[in-house]
Amino acid sequence: MSKRVLLVSARMGAGHDGAAKELARLLADRGYEVEIRDFLDAAPVVGRFLERTYELQLDHAPWSYEALFRLFATFRPIKPPIVTLFYMIFFPRMRRWVKEFGADAVITTYPFASLVLGRARRALLRPLKIPAYTFLTDFSVHTMWVDEGVDTYLAVHNISVAQVEKLVSKTPVVTGPAVAEAFREAGALDRAEARVHFGIPADRTSALIVAGSWGVGDLRDTLLSLGASDDIFPVVVCGRNEALRASLSRVGVGLVIGWTDQMPSLMRACDVMIQNAGGLTALEAFATHVPVISYNPIKGHGLRNVMEMEAAGVSLWARTRAELIETVHELGANPELTTRRAAGVFHPNPGAALEDALLLGELRARGRNLSRRRPAGLALRFAAWAIAAVTALNITVNAATQQINVDKAALKTPFAYALVNLGNQDFSNPQVLATMSKLGIGAVVTGPLAQQYPTDIAELQSSGITILNGGWPMNSGIRLVAPIEAATKTARLIAEETGLTQVTYAPQGMVNSADLAWASIAHKALVKPVVIGKTTAFIVHSGEAYEIDAANMSPADLLSEITWLTRTLNNNHFTLLPSSGLGN
Repeated sequence: MSKRVLLVSARMGAGHDGAAKELARLLADRGYEVEIRDFLDAAPVVGRFLERTYELQLDHAPWSYEALFRLFATFRPIKPPIVTLFYMIFFPRMRRWVKEFGADAVITTYPFASLVLGRARRALLRPLKIPAYTFLTDFSVHTMWVDEGVDTYLAVHNISVAQVEKLVSKTPVVTGPAVAEAFREAGALDRAEARVHFGIPADRTSALIVAGSWGVGDLRDTLLSLGASDDIFPVVVCGRNEALRASLSRVGVGLVIGWTDQMPSLMRACDVMIQNAGGLTALEAFATHVPVISYNPIKGHGLRNVMEMEAAGVSLWARTRAELIETVHELGANPELTTRRAAGVFHPNPGAALEDALLLGELRARGRNLSRRRPAGLALRFAAWAIAAVTALNITVNAATQQINVDKAALKTPFAYALVNLGNQDFSNPQVLATMSKLGIGAVVTGPLAQQYPTDIAELQSSGITILNGGWPMNSGIRLVAPIEAATKTARLIAEETGLTQVTYAPQGMVNSADLAWASIAHKALVKPVVIGKTTAFIVHSGEAYEIDAANMSPADLLSEITWLTRTLNNNHFTLLPSSGLGN
């Protein structure tokens, strides 16, 4: 029987770490020696990049995370080269961890670590010789969770079993969630005492709003939606996101708190919980017998978890504001609609279930005959790797440039910039020029615009309006050469008419690796604007540059759009800074 177990987690939110800590406690109680390591520390530089990129994607470009999710799910050839790359980067140090600890088995609670361990188990040269286990922390299981090399999968619910079996030739062992004892035991405070302790009114339905340790998602919308109902008292936990806590506190609705170690008592004080990712916090609510409502799920795994949780009958999914209010009332009055089934996902003896699963995995590992794969054609494998690398790089660059080169000195209070892509309209209109100059609104000049209206560009400059290089409108996330040519050509045209040489680069469309490379080599500031309009639903974020596309607009329409944008920023207590500060 394995007695020394290495647990590999990752600091990608609190869910993976929380599960690892509880697994470590369960194993220690049964006589195992356990050590926990962070997967990202196996390659610190790459690990920090992954952590920051993931956070930026969820916070600023959730669509890019969804795009990656779909790419991995639909284009299977992209997975092997990525797994091999991660194996080469992360496994050397992980192998040292195994050797230094003298581990008899290794368990991971993080998807990429699962792929690396699976690849290590089926390696032709120096394979990992101890059993590898993956604890699936979510209801939804995607392709980046699983690898044929992993010996045994541990699932939180039966609904995950069929998902794993579709992806690999393994049947998981259902051990139930790994949730800290504090959520399953009676708290130090009963419900009435907890309400008094946290300042929650006794005569209103209390709704706990959570978004993980990073505070990701549209919590403002959820808070305002619930706050509009007189008989609901919203309580928001912002995790470690202090900027979010400060922003929501200014709304003046309900109770807004940051990171807290009193979540068990806080959950018991509330009637329902609203979440957006289906992660550890939802499982903790199940253990505390608090009904769970999903609302505004984050893209990627969050949306899939919400769907699977609803299918399992352990939570309800409110798709509109009206449904959210109605569901809060419904579950507040009848919590057992979901809590009885949610409580049933927990194993009566999780420690024994975990140990049984380890024994089964050990038996599988002993009798396993790792088959040798026939190597795919070298050209096909290289092409798939190249496509994967370029696509992933371009998507992550696009997400990471969301707030690049903004005026860091102004970050103490919420602020934004305004830009106008004037298109082919008459932008010599005196009123338009005066308004843009007065408000510090910059003019994005594309290559075609610079060619067609050279004298007007000079007039913009003389009117005191900051000019930005918009590159070429055909800029694409896949092209590698065109963005550079577009940027340099437009910069030359602008310089010829205005004499400006250090113009901030604000490419139209997706920002890709070629854009970033050119800006770095040419020492040009690069800003990714967010294109908006009166019909665009968007949430303002501090430090972003918002661009109005004025193509085919009349001067009156453009002035109306500018008025709308400035009013939106003012209503959200944002300061409009001069665009001349972009890139400083």
